[in-house]
Amino acid sequence: MFRLLLFTGLLVISNYLNAQGWGEIQKLTPDDRAIGDEFGWSVVMQGDLVAIGAKSEDGSSSDYGAVYIFEKDATGNWVETQKFRNSDVRQFDRFGQSIAIDGNYMIIGARSQDFDENGNNFIDSSGAAYIFERDNNGNWNEIQKLVASDRETFQPLLGETVAINGNYAVVNAPLEDKGLAGQDDIDKSGACYIYERDTNGVWNEVQKIVSSFRGVNERWGDTSLAVLGDIIAVGAFRDDTDVLGENEIPSAGAVYVFERDTNGVWNQIQKIVASGREQGEWFGRSVDLYGNTLVIGAANEYLQGNLSTQYGAVFVFERDVNGVYIETQKIKPDALIHQSKFGHSVDIYGNRMIVGAHFMDIGSVSFGGAAFIFEKDTNGDWNQTAVMYDDAVNSGDDFGYDVAISGGFAIVGAYEQDDDVMGLNPLSQAGAAYLFDVNEPNTLSSLATLSIVDKDANSNIRAYPNPIKEMLNLDLGTYYTNTTINVSNILGQKIISKTYLNSKSIQLEFYQPKGIYMVEIMTENKIISVLKVVKH
Repeated sequence: MFRLLLFTGLLVISNYLNAQGWGEIQKLTPDDRAIGDEFGWSVVMQGDLVAIGAKSEDGSSSDYGAVYIFEKDATGNWVETQKFRNSDVRQFDRFGQSIAIDGNYMIIGARSQDFDENGNNFIDSSGAAYIFERDNNGNWNEIQKLVASDRETFQPLLGETVAINGNYAVVNAPLEDKGLAGQDDIDKSGACYIYERDTNGVWNEVQKIVSSFRGVNERWGDTSLAVLGDIIAVGAFRDDTDVLGENEIPSAGAVYVFERDTNGVWNQIQKIVASGREQGEWFGRSVDLYGNTLVIGAANEYLQGNLSTQYGAVFVFERDVNGVYIETQKIKPDALIHQSKFGHSVDIYGNRMIVGAHFMDIGSVSFGGAAFIFEKDTNGDWNQTAVMYDDAVNSGDDFGYDVAISGGFAIVGAYEQDDDVMGLNPLSQAGAAYLFDVNEPNTLSSLATLSIVDKDANSNIRAYPNPIKEMLNLDLGTYYTNTTINVSNILGQKIISKTYLNSKSIQLEFYQPKGIYMVEIMTENKIISVLKVVKH
C-alpha cells in the first residue's frame, strides 16, 4: 500500500541531481589572505587559467586591490602563480573591481583611480583600466593604462565593468554625466569607452557610446558589459523605458546592442527589454555573448503581481538572419527560492552556461548563495544539469556573486567567505573561489540538504485523503476564478501543470511513482501555498 504524507511550509529536496557531474574539485584562497580583501569579487576563466579579483586587498594601506592568477599544474591541482597590482597603485583604487580576458590580453578595472595615464591631473575616482599582456614565459605584465579622453567630472568611476575581445576593449563609466558632443549633461546617466589596438600594440580610444534614451541615475552599463567580434552588449538594469523610450516602469531594465559598421563606427542597432517587463526586475543585471547567443540576467524577476518572490531569471536571445536578437527562452532554476537573485551573474561557453544566485538560501542558511549549470540540447533548449553550492556554507557568503565557465571547468566567487581552504582560520570577508569539474561527481546530496521555505503557505488549504492511492484532493477554502496547480519531482522537473476555472475544490490525478513531490498552488498569478507530498 502507498501512503501520501502531506506537509506545508518546508520543501526539502534530497538526493538532488544525484551522481551528476560538476562536483567541486578545489577551494581557492590567496597565499596572503587577509581581513576584508573580498577575494572572489570578480572571476574569469580561460582554459587552465583563472584570474580572481580582490578589489579591497590592502597591502600596507587601504583597498589597493589586486588580481591573483591560478593555473592548473601537471597533477591537476590549481596553484597560485602570480599576484599583481596596477603600477601606479594608490589607496582606494579598487583594482580588480572587474576583469576580462581574451587570449594573451587581460583588462582590469580600477574604478576609483584618481590620475590620468601619466600619473597627473588628479580627479577623484575618475577611474581607469589597465591592459596586461602575457609574455612567452606565461607572466602577465602591465603594458598600458586607459583613461577617458574627456575626464573632467567628479567620480565617473571608469572601470566599473570591462570587456575585451580581439582588438577591442570596452570600459564603462557608470556615473559619467556627459553625453556625446553637443548633448546635455545628465546626472549619472553613464557611458562606455571603446579602445582599439593598433598595429604597434597600442590601445587607443576610438569612440564613446551612450544610451539612446539617457536618464538620470541610470548608470548605464555599470554591472554588465560584453563584446564579441563586431557586437557590444551593454546592460542597463536601472533603465525605465521600453524599446521606444516610452512606457516608464522603474528599473525594469534593458540591454543595448551596438554593431561596428564597415567604417569602424559602432552604432546602436537594438534596444532589448524583457517580455512582460515589470518594475524592479533588473533585466540587464548581467550579460554575455557567445556566437549568435546573447544571455541576459534579470536578478529580481518575480511572479507577476508578487514582488516579494524575486526569484530571478535569465533570458536567452538568438540573432536571426537579419541581425536582430530574438528572445527564445526564459530560464529559471528548477528549485525556486524567494529573493535568491538568480541571474545576478552569468557566463556562457559553447553549449554550457553558468548562472549565479548569490542570495539563495541553502537550507536554513540565509544568503549562502548557489550557482547553476545549464546545457543546450539538440533542440536548442537550455536545461539545468547541475546545482553547486558550498557544503560548508555560512550565512552571507555571497557564493555566486561572480561566475565563469570554460570547457569542462567552472569557477564561482564568494567574496564574503571567511574560511581558508581547510574551512579554518576565519578572517571576515577575506573571500574565496570554488572550482568545479564536469567530470567530477556532484556529491552535494550526501553532504547537505537544499531546502525551500514556503513564505506564502495558506493554512486554509486542505489536502486529503491520507492514505491516498491515485487521487489528490485539494480544498482551497474559497472560490478562485483561475487556479494553476504545478507539480515537480525531486529533481525540480515539472511533471504536472493544470489550470482550473471557478474552483473551490480540485481533484488531481496522481499516477506517479513513489517519492517526494512539490505541489505549488497559484491563484491569479500568485503563489498561495506549496505542499510537499511524499509517496511511500
